[in-house]
Amino acid sequence: MHHALVALVLALGFASPALAQPKTEPAPQPVDTGASVYQKVIRSTAWVRSERGGGKFATGSGSLIDRGRRLVLTNYHVVGNVKNATVFFPAFDGKKVIPERKYYLDRAGKLGINGEVVEIDKQADLALIRIDRVPAGIPELPLAAESPDPGQSVHSLGNPGKSGALWVYTPGKVRQVYNKKWKAKLDERTTLTFEAKVIETDSPTNPGDSGGPLVNDKGELVGVTQGGALDAESISIFVELSEVKRLINRRSVRLLRSDAVATQPKDPPKKDPPKPHREKPLESKDEGKFFREATWKKVAPAAEKLLKEKGVDFVIVTVPTPPKGNADKVKAMKPEEREKFFKDIVQERCKELKVSGVYILVCKNPTYLYFEITGPAAADFPSDLGPRLRTALLGKFKEKKYDAGLEEAINAILEAKGLAEKKK
Repeated sequence: MHHALVALVLALGFASPALAQPKTEPAPQPVDTGASVYQKVIRSTAWVRSERGGGKFATGSGSLIDRGRRLVLTNYHVVGNVKNATVFFPAFDGKKVIPERKYYLDRAGKLGINGEVVEIDKQADLALIRIDRVPAGIPELPLAAESPDPGQSVHSLGNPGKSGALWVYTPGKVRQVYNKKWKAKLDERTTLTFEAKVIETDSPTNPGDSGGPLVNDKGELVGVTQGGALDAESISIFVELSEVKRLINRRSVRLLRSDAVATQPKDPPKKDPPKPHREKPLESKDEGKFFREATWKKVAPAAEKLLKEKGVDFVIVTVPTPPKGNADKVKAMKPEEREKFFKDIVQERCKELKVSGVYILVCKNPTYLYFEITGPAAADFPSDLGPRLRTALLGKFKEKKYDAGLEEAINAILEAKGLAEKKK
């Protein structure tokens, strides 16, 4: 069939000039991707105002990401520690959005929607506002399946404070996706430090854009504008998609009642378990000899169960000395340098093995423990798993109760995926 198709194409290419030629259709006009994306995203984008007392307001942007639960996503530094905010969605004159800020302020009583801040992530600078109602014709913004790659086109919408207009569009290109620590002002007296996975782009952002959506060419959310970084200079950063998924997958968020619940079937069909992304679990090794043999034998069955039933990796590696570098040199490092040293090792190993789950590294000399919850499976773990692992491992290890710490860690991971054996 393939060869016949090629032959047909060649034959048409050498058709006799004496034959009548078909009329040439006019070339299709190129699609303006930016304009198309703007039309897809504009109705889901919000202007957020948060009163800070004394008649002062902090303003920013947001996006409706769950229509049923009436959830608007924004930055933590936009709402701060205030429990309430007012959210505006765009109004239209025919098919054209009304961009003038004054139009909305003059009609705040009618267009402004009250909202309550129901969830925050202070470390990643994210917050969720639950609004009283969602206007007709306002769709939720879909989340992308994965983060964008360097060089990919992205688009952001926001409400820069220095502009008289709202719902301003900015195109850009992704420069890199990486983990970053930065500072931003909560108010005139308070500066906060954030740390999260971010997307760096070449598109300019300004205060007021904070919390707005960054989307791909399909109009799917890939990040959240972080317009308040003090050291941004000529670059712009956006909180990356995985941080958003981690927030909205918290148990406290999932338990919020959805207005759409009545339309859902009472007994939804059971889903087949996810197909494992590898045939066998990753190998765990106790080269540092931390654990008794009987305790260590519990690792492999847990890893196999997690992979087979939930498609989740679990691997723990202990070493007598650092996998890279000299032990004395690592001992001499400052605490933040040592953390970065082990973090880089773990993240490099996770990337090499394509880990989707939990990776734990324990070093004996110098004594150090670092774990990473990473990959596509990370967003499906409850938000308290990290603190639970930290308590189980660090707490017990400091008491030199290594076996108890390992058993608690295994149980915490199994419980997080609903696989722990019920106590009699």
